[in-house]
Amino acid sequence: METRRLDYFVRIVDAGSISRAAQDLGLAQPALSQQLAILEQDVKAQLLHRSRQGVTPTAAGRQFYRQARIILRQVAEARGLVTVAEQSLAGTVAVGFPNSAAAILCLPLIERLSTEHPQIELHVTEGYNAVLTEMARKGQLDISVLYQETPPPGMTSEPLWTEDLLLVSPPGSALGTSVPLETVARVPMMIPSQANSARIILDKHLNKLGLSANLSLQADSLVTLKKAVRQGMGHTILPWPAVAEEVEKGYLEAAVFADAALRRTVALCTADAVPPTPARNMVAATLRAVTDAALATGRNLGMRRAD
Repeated sequence: METRRLDYFVRIVDAGSISRAAQDLGLAQPALSQQLAILEQDVKAQLLHRSRQGVTPTAAGRQFYRQARIILRQVAEARGLVTVAEQSLAGTVAVGFPNSAAAILCLPLIERLSTEHPQIELHVTEGYNAVLTEMARKGQLDISVLYQETPPPGMTSEPLWTEDLLLVSPPGSALGTSVPLETVARVPMMIPSQANSARIILDKHLNKLGLSANLSLQADSLVTLKKAVRQGMGHTILPWPAVAEEVEKGYLEAAVFADAALRRTVALCTADAVPPTPARNMVAATLRAVTDAALATGRNLGMRRAD
């Protein structure tokens, strides 16, 4: 049953005449009569008495009229609520972060939004880049921060920063703050599996030199890798956001690669199939501001603003 036919019926009863209602609606009388006939067929009841003086509702028509007005009012209220939601900074926004980027973006984002826009409900997901990319493609994330050189199909991306992968070592390792890439072929390395973006970049540069990492452990866990390095079990490669807190506290050491730029781009991505809302746009703008603030501290080894 179409709501427009309910509206036509209410208009006819209120006007007391099909011809007057047709005139008010800007419809031809035969067309309006046809819509009324379809409605009566749908409800399987005669809704109006017709006479030369006009129309009056039958007993069934009076009952139907009351319900039709309630339904039309509820539809109007529902449309109004949708309009308000679309135009206001309210609602839930789902954001996905890789673990390392979350370390410097997540808490500042939550703090800003809770202070400046408490009506926005943030839903945060942390995970691997491939998992987040798939979630974004399925429309499960409104915004995702991903390691992407170019936008994935069906997505729009905006570079936030580029970051170098660093050699992360136990405290007191005495390797210094700058090392040659061949170091990873000598020291015991604990690194992610081959599907990980950091591992892909490392292997690519090592292959150019005809080298391979001195692999002692593969682990797709940021927490495990950092704890193992801190306990002196080996070394790993991670970007600055993943280890900033531990390096500043002296729990870990980080060195840049002097002869190779193991670099990747961190981008703010949105799925083209997910319609933008004012709330999503505000979260994206706040993410950009949080990124700018992080880059402005100067405590961001190997990080630089994307061109």
